[in-house]
Amino acid sequence: MLRRKGVIVLMGSGELTTTMVEVHKDMLALLGDNPKAYFLDTPAGFQLNADQLSQKAVEYFRVNVGHPMGVISFKSRDLPRLEMEKALHSLKEADYILVGPGSPTYAIRQWQNTAIPEIIKQRIHAGACLVAASAAALTVGRFTLPVYEIYKVGQDVHWVEGLDILGAFGFNLVVVPHWNNAEGGTHDTRFCFMGDLRFRKLEEMLPSDVSILGLDEHTACIIDLEHEDISIRGIGSVTLRRQTLERTF
Repeated sequence: MLRRKGVIVLMGSGELTTTMVEVHKDMLALLGDNPKAYFLDTPAGFQLNADQLSQKAVEYFRVNVGHPMGVISFKSRDLPRLEMEKALHSLKEADYILVGPGSPTYAIRQWQNTAIPEIIKQRIHAGACLVAASAAALTVGRFTLPVYEIYKVGQDVHWVEGLDILGAFGFNLVVVPHWNNAEGGTHDTRFCFMGDLRFRKLEEMLPSDVSILGLDEHTACIIDLEHEDISIRGIGSVTLRRQTLERTF
């Protein structure tokens, strides 16, 4: 039985690498004896290797974290009724919920108008820990950046409605992982592959009361609701930005 307010951990990347092992261990340690940990597979549910990604998470926790992890399989909202009920039942019992790679907009389409966002909020209120990393980190704010649609497909820059899980705890934010990405080499891929010019246009589209939380890669922002404390772990920084004013932690 959990007896503290919950924790929200936002990771810029690296959720299944050695960088984040101690973060996972420390978060699990807050949850008492034998917390139930689950990997929620929705963001990658459309990928042919979705099950392999889930098993990678299970094996990572077994070998590196030293804790068992189950899988909540909710690849699509079109699941048969019994499979959906099983997934929702497991989520309602989860003490540690890890959600990671895939497509943020795909995840939002599958979760919208289902019980999943509300269950996650309820679990956090009850003391559970949500770890939203990489693609999943993009979904938890008021708006979500459609990365693939802009960077790969060439759509005009725009935001889509997010799940706003953070809003339930008083945070009026959009979350942008891969803040310091440098994969482009000869071209700018900072700010989750958007680059500076496109991202400035995106900033201008946000309501004036919404701030941006930028997460460097292999970096975690830990929001401890019990102690009203935020800490930064990993190898990078976290940037809080609003209307061109910013602070880096």
